[in-house]
Amino acid sequence: MAEEKTVITLMCERAADVNDLLDKNNEVQSVPGLKVVKLPCSGMIQPLMIEAAMKAGASGVIVCGCQIGDCYFREGNRMIRERLLGERPPTLKKTVDRRRVMALWLSRRQKNKFESEAKEFVAYVNKLEPAAEAAKPAAPAPKPAAAPAAAAKAEAAGPTPKEAEKAKEATAKEAAPEKAVEAKEAASEKVDAAAAAEAKLQADATGGGADASSEKKES
Repeated sequence: MAEEKTVITLMCERAADVNDLLDKNNEVQSVPGLKVVKLPCSGMIQPLMIEAAMKAGASGVIVCGCQIGDCYFREGNRMIRERLLGERPPTLKKTVDRRRVMALWLSRRQKNKFESEAKEFVAYVNKLEPAAEAAKPAAPAPKPAAAPAAAAKAEAAGPTPKEAEKAKEATAKEAAPEKAVEAKEAASEKVDAAAAAEAKLQADATGGGADASSEKKES
């Protein structure tokens, strides 16, 4: 759509009358590198058109509509103005270099103003350097190893409360099997003791009955 170092003007055909300034290729004869693309209304201009012109090689884009408040289609120029200002969707993408976009709101008779403003804009964008890339966040620096003195001090100070708690949990896990065995042995001993006590009671009961029978016979 555009050649290198060309500024594209997206213009309402009812704005400034520039027909006398254009050649057969719709280029402005008095401003080298300036080309005009006419539309029935500036409200038809979409941010996507501006982005497409930039991608095709245009060094800048001029949006030109009727004077605000004097649009033939009532709200067309307000619509594109709000889109350029980011107040109405769709808006320009953040990647678009705003320095290379200009808006003019001109009446039918303001041909000379268009010519002078456009000439200054073309000179301006041709001197611009490419937009600098966004600075990438620096990678985090590696954590320095503790100095010998600091390490010795930390060792002398002993474990932190968090480290002590972890060590306690590990010790408890290691001791769990031993405690289970001890508990099992204790339970077994209790069972054996209970069995012995029951056997003794039975023996005593049997012995007591024999003695009573013997005493009865003697009497």
